Amino acid sequence: MNIGGRPNFKEGYEYSVRNGIGSFTASSLNELPGVEHGFSARSGGVSSAPYDSLNLGWGRDEPRENIKENYKRFCKAFGIEYESMVLVNYEHGTNVVSVTLSDRERGFGKPPLEHCDAIITNQRNITLITSHADCMPVYLYDPNRNAIGLAHAGWKGTLGRIGQKMAEKMVNEFGCDTNDMFAVIGPCICVDCFEVDDALGIRFAEEFPSVELCYRTVPGKMQLDLELAAAAQLMDAGIPAERITLMHACTFELKDKLFSHRRDNGRTGAMAAFIKLN
Repeated sequence: MNIGGRPNFKEGYEYSVRNGIGSFTASSLNELPGVEHGFSARSGGVSSAPYDSLNLGWGRDEPRENIKENYKRFCKAFGIEYESMVLVNYEHGTNVVSVTLSDRERGFGKPPLEHCDAIITNQRNITLITSHADCMPVYLYDPNRNAIGLAHAGWKGTLGRIGQKMAEKMVNEFGCDTNDMFAVIGPCICVDCFEVDDALGIRFAEEFPSVELCYRTVPGKMQLDLELAAAAQLMDAGIPAERITLMHACTFELKDKLFSHRRDNGRTGAMAAFIKLN
């Protein structure tokens, strides 16, 4: 079936500021009492240009004490216990890791996890964290099984169906039913700003034939819709379209609120996505 657009998806985001730090959230998850989530904006931290000011990316060329202070401010703003955080150890792949209380502080005060671009849990007192500068965060929540997942999804992970693999891992690990899941695709580079070559566009079109992902503007190039590719694979996993939210917050366009690797030619900071069970 060619859905030819985004019928039945929820679309849009809510933006709020706490203690000087902005957050993007989805109303679909805000309305559910069992979970908290968010995606940080770039202001409210201590980093200098070009990482100004709430840089939450450990791999950037700035003092670690600055990034740690930024994370402390991030945690205070969103009611997160610093020691509860677990960070993906991303490699733009599709590995999904289930984490437990023993993994708290992995990627922060403790050694990183094995290479993974998605993490899942069904335990409280754990905050799942991913880092972003154009790539999507994909949030999953099953309120019946009290299970959550969070993925870092660039074009490689999206083409490899990391969102679908995360949903399937939650089914296998926690007995979840994808019909019960809520999914959110957070801030990322939008279709109008993400130009790729024809070969990559064709690969995506062949992988996700049920949706129209690309349009051409100049010979040899296409504009690629990563959000829609993520939504397509979540539906393939069995998540109903009406339980999927596409935020449509473009990292490239929202320069005052978001970092963008492509817009800033790699000299930029990173935002953080989080999700945790109440």
